[in-house]
Amino acid sequence: MKMKLLDLRQAVLLLACSVSTRAVESVVDIGYSKYRGRVVGDGTTQWLGMRFAAPPVGNLRFAAPQDPIATTGILDASKFGPICYASDPTDWTNKPSKRFTISEDCLYLNVFAPSDATTGSKLPVMFFIQGGGFNSNSNNNFNGSDIVREGNITVVSINYRVGPYGFLQSQEVLEDASLNNGVRDMIKALKWVGENIKHFGGNPKQVIINGDSAGAAAIAILLTSPATRTSDLFVGSIAESTPENNFRTLERGQKQYSCLLQAAGCTNSTSSLACLRSLNVTALQTTTCSFGPGEDTDISPNSSFAAFEAGEYLHVPTIWGSTADEGTKSAPESIDTAVQANALLSKSAPFSNNSLELLDQLYIYKNETVFPNAGRKWRNAANYVGDAQFHCPTRVYQNILLKDGVPTWNYHYKVEDPEQEAEGIGAYHTVELNAVWGPNNTDGNPPKSYYTTNAPVVPLVRSYWTSFVKHLDPNKERLEGAPVWKQWDEERARIRFRTNDTAMEAMSQSQNNKCEILDPLVRALDKALPDGELIELHL
Repeated sequence: MKMKLLDLRQAVLLLACSVSTRAVESVVDIGYSKYRGRVVGDGTTQWLGMRFAAPPVGNLRFAAPQDPIATTGILDASKFGPICYASDPTDWTNKPSKRFTISEDCLYLNVFAPSDATTGSKLPVMFFIQGGGFNSNSNNNFNGSDIVREGNITVVSINYRVGPYGFLQSQEVLEDASLNNGVRDMIKALKWVGENIKHFGGNPKQVIINGDSAGAAAIAILLTSPATRTSDLFVGSIAESTPENNFRTLERGQKQYSCLLQAAGCTNSTSSLACLRSLNVTALQTTTCSFGPGEDTDISPNSSFAAFEAGEYLHVPTIWGSTADEGTKSAPESIDTAVQANALLSKSAPFSNNSLELLDQLYIYKNETVFPNAGRKWRNAANYVGDAQFHCPTRVYQNILLKDGVPTWNYHYKVEDPEQEAEGIGAYHTVELNAVWGPNNTDGNPPKSYYTTNAPVVPLVRSYWTSFVKHLDPNKERLEGAPVWKQWDEERARIRFRTNDTAMEAMSQSQNNKCEILDPLVRALDKALPDGELIELHL
């Protein structure tokens, strides 16, 4: 009898364990809705286009993200949801595409997980924030299945509002709506992960945020924001090709608000915000106004650099890095003369005459390769853009982290594609996404060599990324034979990614010296300068 009673207790215990760690099914109940995902057949399951916030339309246009309304029945999660409208009507995402649709109702996220995951698997989570200059969802609908299968992690990707829909800034918005809603969307999605990722086999206590371009700039905000700095929403970050945030004051934001009123025909309205909310979504698109993160007591009371300098940031392990030729797709290829190059420099920042002369000596008067169908000074200008907007800002962040004793790693992505090299574009801004996600899983237009000669770099880079997601250390599960990736240190140690030649190196003394000279510019651009103030650079 005792034996039978013991057997019964064991059976009950086994049943309890199987219930608490049951396999994740394609239909997942997240409380307010049930979603049926798609079993891909490659060992992964995808749940696409799940709503994480209410549609930001009507009176919720320009408002902070709200909770989704509960639904009945089972919703289809086999296709991506619409992405958010870009601010510019000529943006490439406005063109018809088989990959995505666009809508103001765009606050959707996607989850990729191993098909054999259970609710007790507690798999680490890579939370991806796409780029687009805060004015476009430029890296939408990437396929995370390869990362999931090879790394045994979960991947979450999100949309967030951009342009005027996500970053409208004025006294009217402050009083009757909400500032920095694009960042608030990211935080809302992170909270969703904290509450729901366990249903997909993920671990809410091991979330690593990963972003590129504007998504990387957003990481700097999330690391310093009062809304996230004291939370447990994430435990590490990977920032790829991080540009400056250039926070606007409310006064500067007011000018862009007036610009939008003029473009949308709401200048004479008794309630300008109500007028903007009443218009068709496309009426807010404009080629003349620009938008981005601004000062906000809840989200960004200080610029990113100032917050880092004050130690007011989340002290977690990080990876930062940039591509070798960050500026080639930002500087116009038509730049042919020093006069045209100086016009670009002056547009980028209000330099004194002495500073422009110094920049000419550092960049514009140097002998650079001239490429077919491009101006003679294009690469000179591109080198300046790469340093001023990407390489040197990243150096500022990591030097502060080094001083504070926070683990941080740097990469220099120099994978060379023959066609891109011949055109002079080189290892361009965010091209490393093709190595992290795989060339079949990004925007459909990867360099061709990623299928041939540069194919080996994909598993190499991905192994460092997934190792960091799992262990907060890129080395523990790096590809066999791959070099140890040393942390950023006083010698400016970084890993250079180049096919069949990946190795540790140091930021060159020449580039470091340029960053020293550009430091006043880099720090000034983190926050919009007062009108009339000039930037002074010195040797």
